[in-house]
Amino acid sequence: MNKYIVMDASACMPAGCWGRYRRVGVVEVEAGAEPRMLSERSRGVVAVVQTWERLHHGTTDRCAYRIALAEAEALADALNKEAS
Repeated sequence: MNKYIVMDASACMPAGCWGRYRRVGVVEVEAGAEPRMLSERSRGVVAVVQTWERLHHGTTDRCAYRIALAEAEALADALNKEAS
C-alpha cells in the first residue's frame, strides 16, 4: 500500500540571491521506502504529487516556506485518509 509524505530540499538559486530558499513537495512512496531526494527518479517514489518551488525560508511562521509546508502536510493527510 502506497502512502504520501512531505519532503523538502534546498532550491537552486542564482549566486546573487541572498538568504535561504527551499522546495517543498508531496510524494507518493511505496510502503517502507524512505526516498533521499525530491524526484520521481528516487528509489521508492511512485509519483510527485505537487511541489512548491523557490520559497524563502525566513525566521517566522509567516514565511513562504512555513506556509507551503503547512499546506503540503494538510494535502498529504487528506490523501492518506482517502487511500486508507
